[in-house]
Amino acid sequence: MNAAACLLLYSVAVIVFGPSVLGFLTRGGHAPRSGVAAWLIAIGSVLLSWLTVVVLMILDVLAHRNDGGSFVVSCVRWLCDLAEGKAGSAPQAMLLASAVAVIGVVAVIGVRLVRTVRRLRAHAYEHAQAVRLVGRPTGERDVFVVDAAERTAYCVAGKPPAIVVTSAAVAALGERELAAVIAHERAHLDGHHPRIVTALRGLALVIPRLALTTRGAAEVSRLLEMCADDAASRRHGNGALLTGLMTLAAGAPTAALGAADVAVLNRAERLALPPALRVRVRAQAALTSATATMAVAPLGILALGASGILMCGG
Repeated sequence: MNAAACLLLYSVAVIVFGPSVLGFLTRGGHAPRSGVAAWLIAIGSVLLSWLTVVVLMILDVLAHRNDGGSFVVSCVRWLCDLAEGKAGSAPQAMLLASAVAVIGVVAVIGVRLVRTVRRLRAHAYEHAQAVRLVGRPTGERDVFVVDAAERTAYCVAGKPPAIVVTSAAVAALGERELAAVIAHERAHLDGHHPRIVTALRGLALVIPRLALTTRGAAEVSRLLEMCADDAASRRHGNGALLTGLMTLAAGAPTAALGAADVAVLNRAERLALPPALRVRVRAQAALTSATATMAVAPLGILALGASGILMCGG
């Protein structure tokens, strides 16, 4: 069980230090793709570590169920004695109540996560269908113009997805700026960004007290906007996208990713004053190192545990 103990320590370390460290490394948005990868690896590695700990404990119990040579098996037998009432009715009642509470919490979290993600996805799909019904199709694939006084543009996932541009935005934007904004939204759809954001928002709603998930959802949304900015600026230039970004007003629906609704000032500064090459390289190297460490650490713990070298925990 040394590997399980170390995996728990690893997950605690990432939960405690991960948000501040990753927030510092990604605050400038100099390497947004690497930043997204770092946050996703951090969240995913913690969840997988928890799952692996449970699996290791079950395997340990099965491997030592007869000889009793495992600390976990000893604990399980002790708990069974309590459950059978050998230590009295009060400990038995407390144990059963605790077990029911733990199972209930886990079940509630799982059900809430599935329901929340499904609700967000269903809302996005319904919105995409509504846009296709009320919007005016354009010459570009999946792009629809909706009559509205607000100047905004956004995309929504669906089957098929939709890129929405309001009539006020079309009137306010020039041809190059409009093309840049649409390219930004198409980059979201091509990169499956709405699905990533939906999953993270659902996880943050289910575990609202965990900074790794709540801050991670916000930071990944911001970094994905920068990824889409980079894709659009490569095709249409920073100037066109910057003008389009500042022209549009915030107002995308909750289930959508809008061109001007997340970290506008941060993104505008990044487009107006692109970082030097050495700054981007330094940020890329730092994030790559952090991502590699978080990805390799759990695997290294399991490898050392399997080899018998690992000396950690009880």
